[in-house]
Parts: sequence; structure tokens; C-alpha cells
Amino acid sequence: MKMDSPSSITSREAFIRLEWISTRILPGVAVLLLSIPLCQWADSILPDDIVPVSIIYMMSVTVLWSAYMAMQYAFVGIAQTRKVKDKASIGETNSHEEGQVPILLLEAKSIVGESNVIEDVCDAELHDEIAEEVSVTDTKVISEESNPDNEPSTISVDPASSTYQQGIDDFYQSQAECQKRKLDTIQEYICYIMSPFIYEEDMDEFCTDLLRFAMDHSYRPEVEWKRYKAKLSSFDVRHLVWNIATRLGLGKAKIYSNDDCVCYIERRFASSCKMAKGEPLSHNTLRNLTVTSNSDQIHCDYPGKDGLLFHIPSQLGSSC
Repeated sequence: MKMDSPSSITSREAFIRLEWISTRILPGVAVLLLSIPLCQWADSILPDDIVPVSIIYMMSVTVLWSAYMAMQYAFVGIAQTRKVKDKASIGETNSHEEGQVPILLLEAKSIVGESNVIEDVCDAELHDEIAEEVSVTDTKVISEESNPDNEPSTISVDPASSTYQQGIDDFYQSQAECQKRKLDTIQEYICYIMSPFIYEEDMDEFCTDLLRFAMDHSYRPEVEWKRYKAKLSSFDVRHLVWNIATRLGLGKAKIYSNDDCVCYIERRFASSCKMAKGEPLSHNTLRNLTVTSNSDQIHCDYPGKDGLLFHIPSQLGSSC
């Protein structure tokens, strides 16, 4: 028998021979060795001379080899089934020509090439096992004829889906721009109307707290504001808060309620909401946000048609 030189053996042939050694020869040697203690154990528990030792040994070899082959087929079947499911979930399916069996392209090429080499170097039993593996791994994938050059397929974007997402983006952008415009307008009003009462270096802090209330109707200040250049009455602070809340939605079924405004006033302007004897005004009294007096310094500023702008010099004649 002519032996192949190491340089003439291809990498595929070397892999097949290595697989043959690891899956047949080594397990076979292990079975022969393990059968010896198994045979001795069986002979020790059986009555003398009932079964010859040679028969027991052959039976042990047969049992161990059958168990090994069963485990090997089970593991191969599980692995191939998982591989088929993974590849079938990724690939798109197309039908082959009539009478042609669909297979995994890359895997089919590899298996067919391996089977041709195995026929030359392995016996009929190994050939049958490879053929069984091929039948297990058959599944539906993209046909080679449908993409002969292996060009990457492109996924078209649905125009309706793109338009839908653009509508969402534009809506939230418009809402954010409108909210910013409202806050900028309110801040400008606060800086103008409160300039006679609040020190310039304190104006940013004073505006920040009122703007927090303008962004969240449930916001309640933790501390009272006490630094004033001039004294404010309860009418002034009620008008100030009402002027802001009414432009954000004040009333029944709207964002802000009179109680929201009163709760803010009671915490932020507690000193301004007391009677002559020093007793605090009741909650129900403060709910009259638009009530006026002859001593008002900050008046009710009813919004015009735009619903936002205040009647101050920088905003008169402007449009929202």
C-alpha cells in the first residue's frame, strides 16, 4: 500500500484523518480497555463457568461501543438542529427549481467536499454517518442562483414609516420650542414688573423659583422670599402669580388651578399675605386672585388674542 508523504496530504484530508482518529480509533481503544474491568466485574458476580469470559468480554465491548455511538449521534443531532434553527432565522427563503432540495449554500458546499474526500479515505460506515449529517442539516435559505455574485442585499425603507417618525420628531420639537418661548416671555415680564421690588443681584434667583412654578403646577417652594426693595401687598403677589398662571392654562379642566396658585403664594410670599394684626389671610381669601384694591402696585394683566404676551414695553405690538 502506497503511503502519502506529509507534503502531499491536504489540510482537508489531514482534518478528516484527525477526526477519524479522535472519533473512532481513540474511543475504540478506550472501549477495549474499559471492557476489561467490566468483564472482570461481570465474571465475579456470575456463577462459575455459566458464560465464558471471552463472551462476557465481547458483550462488554459491544455495550460500551453502542453507548458511545448513541451519545455521539445524540450530540450531533442536537448541534445540527440548533445550527439549522440559527441559520434559518437569519436567511431569507426562496424556492429552488422543481425537484431540487433546498440546502444551506455554504454548508452544503463544505459537506459535499468533505464527503468526496471521505469516500476515498474512510470506510462505508463513516460515509453513512456523513450522509446522515447532510440530511439533518438541510433547510431553506437563499438560492445561489438568486444572488450568484454574493452581492449584499439592500433593505428598502418604507416611506410611510419615515414620514410617521418625522411627524413625531417635528411635533415634539414644536412643543419644546413653544415651551421655551413661553418661559422666555414670562421671565422677561418678571424682570420688568418686579424691578422696583427686587434687588438686581437677586433677580435671577427670584425668577428661577417662579419659572419652576411655571414648569410644574405642583411645585411648592421650601423657603419664603424676604429680600425686598419695596413692600408688596397680598394683592400684588396674587396678581403676579395669576398673570403667569393664566398664560399657562388656569381654570377648570386646565393645568393650573386657583389652589395651586394659593399654595405657591402662601409659601413664597407668606409675609405679604397677612392682615393688619399680623394674622395670615385664609386660604379661601387668597383664592380671589384677581380681586383689586386702590393700593395695587402690580395689576392684573389680561392676555390678548395671542394668549401669551404681557402689556409691557418690550412686548407691546409683538406677536407670538
